[in-house]
Amino acid sequence: MKIEELSPEKSFELITQVINEARSKFEENGFIYMFWGALIAIASISQFILLKNEHYDISWYPYFLMPIGSIYTSFYYSKKQTKSRENQVSKIISALWIVLSINIMILGFIFAAILKENLIPVILILLSVGVIVSGISIKSRLLIYSGIFISLSAFICFKLDWIHHPLLMGIVSIVAFLIPGILLMIKHKKKTNV
Repeated sequence: MKIEELSPEKSFELITQVINEARSKFEENGFIYMFWGALIAIASISQFILLKNEHYDISWYPYFLMPIGSIYTSFYYSKKQTKSRENQVSKIISALWIVLSINIMILGFIFAAILKENLIPVILILLSVGVIVSGISIKSRLLIYSGIFISLSAFICFKLDWIHHPLLMGIVSIVAFLIPGILLMIKHKKKTNV
């Protein structure tokens, strides 16, 4: 088997192609950002409403939507993977989100009693890491800025009264997931229609 040596120009061209393929895949998956933005907003704002109405013991029930959302997401991606092959950048982003999702669910469902009022800020910090790394990986300023916004919101959350944490998380999910998802999907549709 003959091994071809790559020139610096060819290497750069190959790297650019891999990033562009991952960006294209990610933009068309703006739907997943919209889906999770809406799902997190619904769960978080529902929890806030339950807390405001003093239903403390059942206020966390809306978060049972998260495992259901994870199951849907895995079916969605398994269906998409059969249609197109993944490159290394896409695999890294997917692995990152799988690891983060599992850790967030473990924190939320098992360690919530230990973390108490620090749970939502910690979850927001983990989400910001995922969004920033995804944004850097596919060279998307929109995602990088969304990640920074999530991170700043997490630190603001530490200063807020705990009852307002779910409301802030709902707002953050709309601003940093739902809206960017819509923008990514629109951008992808414009590219495919041209």
